[in-house]
Amino acid sequence: MKFIDKNIHVGAIATFYVIALIFRLLTLFMGNRYPELRENYAFQLSTGLGPIIGAFIAMAVFKRKTEYTLTGKSVWKSVATIAIPCIVFGIIGGLDIGILCLLAFVYGLLEEYGWRGFLQYELRRLPVWQYVLIITAMWFLWHLDLDHRTILVFFPLLLFASWGIGKVASDTHSLLFCAAFHGIVNFSKRGLLSDTIFLVAFIGVIIFWIVLWYFVKVPKNADAIES
Repeated sequence: MKFIDKNIHVGAIATFYVIALIFRLLTLFMGNRYPELRENYAFQLSTGLGPIIGAFIAMAVFKRKTEYTLTGKSVWKSVATIAIPCIVFGIIGGLDIGILCLLAFVYGLLEEYGWRGFLQYELRRLPVWQYVLIITAMWFLWHLDLDHRTILVFFPLLLFASWGIGKVASDTHSLLFCAAFHGIVNFSKRGLLSDTIFLVAFIGVIIFWIVLWYFVKVPKNADAIES
């Protein structure tokens, strides 16, 4: 079954979302049953598996494709987007903080492959405000542990993220860049931004990303490699 627009496949979207929800419910169940798991990095990463697995299965079953890839329009920019912040935070806070930053980006990629890589691309022909609202609503409901969140704050945050990260996806096609934005927000929740040096680094990283992607031209030799 499809929408009027033949490029939007309801069955693929439904499959993606059901799988994402099932994995979410499983990890919530395990986290509630075994609270000690919540401090385990592997388990924390597993909570983001639903969207990427759902996307892979939906695209395979329904033969859907996406132009949003890991490195998008620039391999070297995508690599720098991930590497530089991890190095910077690692220098400031030590190896553990650098690794924590990398893990935050990995988690971001698990989610972003689904929400942006598959779902946004599937809905891309809709007006921006429509697909942003649809993704926000689905993303919001996917976060089923709402008792741990302030709904009036969380929904607007997801709405802004759906628009902001969505623009990154449509502009750069880089899921690593999307993952970086998603991941650095989660990374900031560790309380590091209460330290001035981390706050300055955080702001510096955001500025670096914007300048890198929107103001730095790709060298001709890099274009040849990436094309």
